[in-house]
Amino acid sequence: MYLIAGAVSLAAIAAPGAATVVISNVMSSAGSPATDPGFASLGQTLIYDFDTVSPAAGALTGDYQIATAPGTPGVSAAPSGTAAGTHYLTVPIAASSGNATLDLGGEFKNVSLYWGSVDTYNTITLYQADGTHTDITGSMIGFGVDPNGNQTNNNSNVRVNFTALGRGITSIGFDSTQFAFETDTFAGTAVPEPATWAMMLGGFGLLGFAARRRSAVKVVAA
Repeated sequence: MYLIAGAVSLAAIAAPGAATVVISNVMSSAGSPATDPGFASLGQTLIYDFDTVSPAAGALTGDYQIATAPGTPGVSAAPSGTAAGTHYLTVPIAASSGNATLDLGGEFKNVSLYWGSVDTYNTITLYQADGTHTDITGSMIGFGVDPNGNQTNNNSNVRVNFTALGRGITSIGFDSTQFAFETDTFAGTAVPEPATWAMMLGGFGLLGFAARRRSAVKVVAA
């Protein structure tokens, strides 16, 4: 696998100061046809792969299909390298234009996904816990990603990692004005729960107190 881009700010594709998500990196396999380089190197945890872990009822809404690889070539083919018989998400399905929304089931400071056959007419929307959102089209990724819809090329089938600058990412929207937006294997790093933060801060406080106590001990010679 290799890194195509790193720390790409989306401020240029939104109103000044409006972008609250950055593309922290874009990865692709070095082979052709491409395969998903995976999320392990990002230190993330699997959220959904539509096989071993699928969205709960109601978490995925809109015009979509959980399709079975290899899918329909030229219409909604599986992201390159997807094993036959496994599943992936494709949007839309009922008509050539449509959208869907996926609830991630938590708040994540970063989220990555395998984006198959990237097209200029694919748009992804990242919704954050504070109500803000950032829209990215396939043509906005740049940095070596070729949004021509090629179903096997390693520059058109890539893992894109998004990092939130403010509150975490809670859901993702997918929109396509033609067939189709295909994606798979969502992973991320969860924002710690408030109780977890409190425990961590409490632990740091105790460590600081112990350090101060040690520094306050005086040794008196007899």
